[in-house]
Amino acid sequence: MLKNAKPCHHEMVSEAPMYVYATEMVSSYYSRLDIQGKRVLSIVGSGDQIIDAYFFGAKEVVGFDINQRAFFMLDLKLAALVQLGYSEFLDFFGSNMDNGSFNFGLYGKLRSRLSLKTKAFFDEIYKESKNNGKFLVKSSYFRQRSMLKTAVKEINHYLQNEESYMRCRTILENREIQFLDLDINDIDTDKRIIGKFDVINLSNVLNYFTGNTAENDLLDVLSLVIKKVRRRLKRGGFLFYYSYSPNIYSSSDRLIPPVSRWDIIKRIASVNNSKLSVRRFKGTNIVGFDRVNILIV
Repeated sequence: MLKNAKPCHHEMVSEAPMYVYATEMVSSYYSRLDIQGKRVLSIVGSGDQIIDAYFFGAKEVVGFDINQRAFFMLDLKLAALVQLGYSEFLDFFGSNMDNGSFNFGLYGKLRSRLSLKTKAFFDEIYKESKNNGKFLVKSSYFRQRSMLKTAVKEINHYLQNEESYMRCRTILENREIQFLDLDINDIDTDKRIIGKFDVINLSNVLNYFTGNTAENDLLDVLSLVIKKVRRRLKRGGFLFYYSYSPNIYSSSDRLIPPVSRWDIIKRIASVNNSKLSVRRFKGTNIVGFDRVNILIV
């Protein structure tokens, strides 16, 4: 049933546009969750969910995403963290959501540390853009999120200042991170995933399951995917997913996604015999509060 569920906004596929930065307050939720020394399974997205998890003390982080290009962005950031200085990193990726340069000269400094697939991908799209990084980053290869006004230093603690940046470099410099090109529907059966996890970060991926789902079927659709994910949790572990402030929907005449409606959140927890906990923090859209919904097994 979930295999055929259509997303409610942009379609998530194996070659979807990339996020330069997370559109969630990643540091705000990791700083409120106990992930120190924990084994974490996380959506990759922009790569920030992986990097910040290590920054906040995770012992091991396995990344998964249906979008194979998410790995290219994560690989690019990991190389940049090692090869570029703090100001160079912010110049390249941007100090906010829409001022990254993707400067070709800076790309040349980190290119040697990229995997062969990542290198081939970025070499090709730089060639297409005639090595014009500012043109490239505004292309359809990237998701455009200029409407978000939150500084990336607030979203990602590893970019808060040069000291945090250098600390993150030390944490990640010699670490190999496993990436799985994986649909969340297959999370319970994929044999590449070894063992269970203390923490699973689903980001906002659940928003993409209910675009054309009838109201009466919402709970069944969402509970099924949560049931699959739960099988990868250790006893006493928890999974969580992100909800944006309801204010952003009322101001844009969009409906609040079903998985972010409070009545459905509570019913999902009840159906899955999970304890529900919520952490709130200043949202990415300035107005209102975003939150993570935590299901403890």
